[in-house]
Amino acid sequence: MLKVIDRNPVTLFYMGRSPMGILLYPVHCFLLGDILIDTGTSRAGKNLMAALENRRIAAIVNTHHHEDHVGNNRALQERYGIPVFAHPLALPLLADPRLNRLRPYQRVVWAWPEPSRGTPVGDRIDTEGFSLEVIASPGHCDDHICLYERRRRWLFTGDLFCGTSFSYLRSDENYSVILETLKRLSALDIDTIFCSLKGAVANGGEALRRKIRRMEELRDRVMDLHARGTGAPAIRKRLLGGEGMMGLVTGGHYSKQNTVDSIISGKRPDGIG
Repeated sequence: MLKVIDRNPVTLFYMGRSPMGILLYPVHCFLLGDILIDTGTSRAGKNLMAALENRRIAAIVNTHHHEDHVGNNRALQERYGIPVFAHPLALPLLADPRLNRLRPYQRVVWAWPEPSRGTPVGDRIDTEGFSLEVIASPGHCDDHICLYERRRRWLFTGDLFCGTSFSYLRSDENYSVILETLKRLSALDIDTIFCSLKGAVANGGEALRRKIRRMEELRDRVMDLHARGTGAPAIRKRLLGGEGMMGLVTGGHYSKQNTVDSIISGKRPDGIG
């Protein structure tokens, strides 16, 4: 499934796998001028290629290497003969996506991307009257970047923002680093956030600050209960409730318990970093 949303001069492509009409964890990519920011999932590849048929694309910028953001890199490179810009740490994973070791649910929902040729992104990308500042934005993953159009006050956040609430964390994410990165980004003058999950978010600066406040409040409540001797599973149940289907379907890769464990440890729940 793919839906094209015109927010002139930004075009949003909203896509995902939709068996029996049920959309599974959608993702957006964005066209600004002749720059395509991310390429979405290969599960919607045919629809995306058709939607881009009569559009000019000079380059792709990947916000990070995850399969739902780079799924159509290869097909678009072959069609247009264009570069793919990404953080240097992402380049080996673009060249060999199998290094990413997708879990079963990721393969079902998004599928393996085809290999693509990446080029290290610089400090800025200019396109048809727009200038995107490249901002290293770790936390979701080490190779994550955000793109800021200062004159328009637009921030393209990849998977870093994803709404103002916070319950679930991947086992390879870092709660503290996400929070610090968001706080750094909040110093920017932001009108609209273009989020890979939520699409165009109005009053983006306030939305970002609201998320930061909620994350700080959750962190403080978790650490208070931890200092009182409450165990991590009991903290999760008290503050975030039961895991529900998400933790089960992902085999614990994406769970509320990861959030609590990461806050307490100050590092990724899987012990990396």
